[in-house]
Amino acid sequence: MRVVIAGGGMAGLVLARGIAARGGEAVVVERAAADRRIPGPIMLPFQAYDALDELGVLDPIRARGIDVPPLRNGRPVSISVPRQDVVEILREGVDLLWEHELVDLLREGERVVGARVRGPDGERDLPAGIVVGADGTGSRVRELAGIPARTRASDTAFVSFRSPVHAPEPFSIAFLSDGRQVTLLDWAGGSAGGWQIDRVPGGAAEALAPGLDAFRRAFVRLLPQAEAPLAALSSVDELFYREVTEVRCEAWWSPGVALVGEALHAMNPEVGIGSGLGMGDAQALAIAIAATPDDPDAACAAYEHWRRPAVAPYLAVGGTASKVFAGGRRPEEERWPPA
Repeated sequence: MRVVIAGGGMAGLVLARGIAARGGEAVVVERAAADRRIPGPIMLPFQAYDALDELGVLDPIRARGIDVPPLRNGRPVSISVPRQDVVEILREGVDLLWEHELVDLLREGERVVGARVRGPDGERDLPAGIVVGADGTGSRVRELAGIPARTRASDTAFVSFRSPVHAPEPFSIAFLSDGRQVTLLDWAGGSAGGWQIDRVPGGAAEALAPGLDAFRRAFVRLLPQAEAPLAALSSVDELFYREVTEVRCEAWWSPGVALVGEALHAMNPEVGIGSGLGMGDAQALAIAIAATPDDPDAACAAYEHWRRPAVAPYLAVGGTASKVFAGGRRPEEERWPPA
């Protein structure tokens, strides 16, 4: 069975590697250019370890990162590692169509039998037993397949930064009275921090309007470990505001189409496990395809049967899973932007 995967992120690459390792054929369609670099670190969660270990890449990835304790059975709860390093390791041996966009699904009756893609040399058709949407919250595959999704804007947004100065610890976190977090992560390129705030009506303009000095003072009051990393910043342009879209799909597949990762279930990233769940999805789908290589529907049904119970607890608790509530009235110093 040939599998066409839309999206060359971590989940799509793990799926392609997993299919190839089991003797199958997979091609990844990626809109970005081959020389695009992904900035910053990822706090790679332990939920990704099984999939990465099976592919033989967990140890190389860990070698390029920093362990985030506590350790259990010799392995950390997560690994702080450059995103670019992770995807470069996962890309090895993968058939990747760079600068290609999936523009339509090919059908025979009600069944999808391939994908139409557009690249620098025009359009072409790629026959497939299964087309997989590993293309994120705004999944084009999900839209074209007509798989219903419930999407909503999260009530949490993020103001983050990257600094060339290393953090004093692999990972520091302060829980605020409402359960949100202020964090600082050490990585090979320095450090990266983030403040979970209420989503603001004015978006980035409103969130960053108080300026760098005000943000620096407020952040350090909550997390003193960030003083040196933040002192290295010189402009408000080094702060980034990000809003989040959450996704839930009741249907995981339709004839000839399957979804993995954030195309299927995207939760507030304060939980810190989105990438791990996506790679776990990919591993489960690769196993199912290898078990029934001549029956795409059976493979997709088995994938959902095995994987849905594993993901359900995370989806049930959502962002509250990582919150530690202090209760009471929120102090003014925990508000950003200031009232």
